Amino acid sequence: METSGIIFLVISCAVSFGLGRLFVHFRDKKRKEKSQAREAEALRNRPPEPESLNKAKRKRQLQQLEKEEAQGRKR
Repeated sequence: METSGIIFLVISCAVSFGLGRLFVHFRDKKRKEKSQAREAEALRNRPPEPESLNKAKRKRQLQQLEKEEAQGRKR
C-alpha cells in the first residue's frame, strides 16, 4: 500500500469513529431525557400513600405533603 492510501485509510477510520461516537452520544442523551420524563410522570401519577394510624407519623406525612405541594407551586 502506498503512503497516501494508508493516510486516507487512517483519516477515514478516524472520521468514521468520530461520527459513530457523536451518534451514540446524542442517542444516549435523548434516551436519558425520555427516561427522566417517564420517572417524573410516574412520580406525579403515583397513588397517595394511605394515612398511618400512628398520630405522630400521620402528622409527619401531612407536613411532608404540604412541603411537597409548596415546592411544586414554587416551580
